[in-house]
Amino acid sequence: MGYRTLATRALHEDVVKASRFVALAAPLLAGAGVEALLSARRAAVPAASHHVWALRRGDELRWSDDGEPAGSAGRPVLEVVLKRDLDRVAIVVSRVFGGTKLGVGGLARAYAGAAARALDAAGERVVEARERWLVRLPYAAVDVVMRRAGDDRAVQRCEARYDAMGAILSVELLQADAERWETALADLTRGAAVVTTRSDVDDV
Repeated sequence: MGYRTLATRALHEDVVKASRFVALAAPLLAGAGVEALLSARRAAVPAASHHVWALRRGDELRWSDDGEPAGSAGRPVLEVVLKRDLDRVAIVVSRVFGGTKLGVGGLARAYAGAAARALDAAGERVVEARERWLVRLPYAAVDVVMRRAGDDRAVQRCEARYDAMGAILSVELLQADAERWETALADLTRGAAVVTTRSDVDDV
């Protein structure tokens, strides 16, 4: 299965009773956390007294109120992401205090609203689930497999390297087509191809 994430990163600013809520929404690259994003937002909005954030990566759900009243900031931002069923997403909302207290409910609405509009600006895209294979096969079978891979939209990448035993292909393909490609490899190489490693690709 694939997942829905952001098409790009986007910035949105709301002003609520003179307080500025500056939201940045960004897709998360493989292995990336929120730390670099937070550091960049602290530098970009130095006047902010709070940098609230939330992220979702698969089953990993994290958020921070960053000194705001508990439940008034990070969790409402995360709920916006969850309601849209987005994955591999991080949002940082920086608040510059304008002199008027908003209360817990007002803060929750302001943080969630700025986050939602940043998500709107970023747009969405579907990432299809992919697998990465290492395939060992004889030298003689490389050309025919590479040609088939080049003609098939299911194959995102196919590269070859060689050693004394033959060739090793690094293949990245859509998970939905994995079974079909197992059959194709067997047919193209008369059963000589062996998938030695198979793993999920976890990035955007």
